[in-house]
Amino acid sequence: MKSKRSILFFAITLCSLMAYSASPTGTLPIVYLTTDDGQSIGDKENYKGGTVYIDPLSTGYEALGSAQTPITAQLKGRGNWTWNGFDKKPYKIKFDAKQKVLGMPSNKHWCLMAHADDNLGFLKNYIGYVLSEQIGLKWTPRTVPVELVINGSYEGLYFLTEHVRVGSKRVNITEQEDLATEDVTGGWLVEIDNYWEEGNVEFDEGNGQHMMVTMKSPEILSQTQRDYITAQLHGLNDAIYSSSAEQLWGMLDVDEAAKYYLVQEIMEDCESYHGSCYLYKDRDINGQQAKWFFGPVWDFGNAYNRHRELWIYEAPSFAQYWIGQIAQWPEFQVKVKEYWYIYYHSLINDTRTKIADFSSLISSAAVQDANKWRGTQNYCDNSNLTNRKNDFLDKFNWRINWLYSQLGEGIRPATWDNECVESPASNIESKKILRDEQIIIQRGAKFYTLQGQEIRSYQ
Repeated sequence: MKSKRSILFFAITLCSLMAYSASPTGTLPIVYLTTDDGQSIGDKENYKGGTVYIDPLSTGYEALGSAQTPITAQLKGRGNWTWNGFDKKPYKIKFDAKQKVLGMPSNKHWCLMAHADDNLGFLKNYIGYVLSEQIGLKWTPRTVPVELVINGSYEGLYFLTEHVRVGSKRVNITEQEDLATEDVTGGWLVEIDNYWEEGNVEFDEGNGQHMMVTMKSPEILSQTQRDYITAQLHGLNDAIYSSSAEQLWGMLDVDEAAKYYLVQEIMEDCESYHGSCYLYKDRDINGQQAKWFFGPVWDFGNAYNRHRELWIYEAPSFAQYWIGQIAQWPEFQVKVKEYWYIYYHSLINDTRTKIADFSSLISSAAVQDANKWRGTQNYCDNSNLTNRKNDFLDKFNWRINWLYSQLGEGIRPATWDNECVESPASNIESKKILRDEQIIIQRGAKFYTLQGQEIRSYQ
């Protein structure tokens, strides 16, 4: 009797393991990481030696190395919450020499993003990057979906992504040497951060919120560099809360600020100005102050989590630094409406097409990813990618509709000469009603003026 129970238990266990077994699908490139010591990558502070081989299979990309001659690299973990809060971990790759990877420009530094926190079909970061490219931010990180194998163990669906760094094909500004003292005016790459790190510049913004800014390039500062960047950040804070448009827009580029903000509003990213919020500044030329630019975009893990008819800086789930004040400036509002006009009239349907195409591309790998990680710490199951894609589309369309209720069709830029615009009626589930020669926007049971003012009643 005891033997029969043991056999039954073994059979149930075997069936359970078979049900949740996972392996590469052959639909995406496969990244093979091998550590020199054969042990897992369990540290995000220190690199360990290893090799990388990327087999493109039949995807059209070029291979990187081979099974017999992989590329030497340093490997470690990365992230904060995404590293500590999930069993499926993100990783950082640093090649010994620059490598062109999966059609992306050559660089030493790359990320393998897990996106284990994405409950909307792995679409949050991908579409955030799509919007950044469409709306025209100066540089957007490129990303390619892959399947990952570490030391022979299948790890599921990952996203090989360009690391945010200074470089001619990334954040294209002058790179200072660490501890350089000759010219400290630029370039600078910094991050508004929500994690304390040694070396942060800390101050209270104009509304009293305490801010922390992390130095990304250069990371190690001389006293001269620290004095300069501290003065710059205090000066930018003062300008944002000043009454002088000349002072503010002399320091901050209004176009990039508006583009960056519009991406965050479309994605309804309630953490967008709280962490992973980058700014950069190039070197001053002939004594002329180079402006600060918002960007690049990074980390849309909290996109569409709030789902409220509010601007992202109103009653935020996380502190939203600076943007609530920047959004009050008339020059900024005009630019936001101009970029909204371009996006709304010519790009929305392309976004929807990319949502569908990307979901189709990763669908098989998403199933295997769920088989690998289902039931682990905080993991979001995206195995039913059709449902998750539809959930994403519902939230995307809802946000587009709400932004239309606030911004209308925007303001046509004087420089925009594209006469072939789509009918707004084909883009959103809204109706326009002509009443007393005034256009009224109807969305559900609510009515708005073209300028976004809600009309309480309509007869």
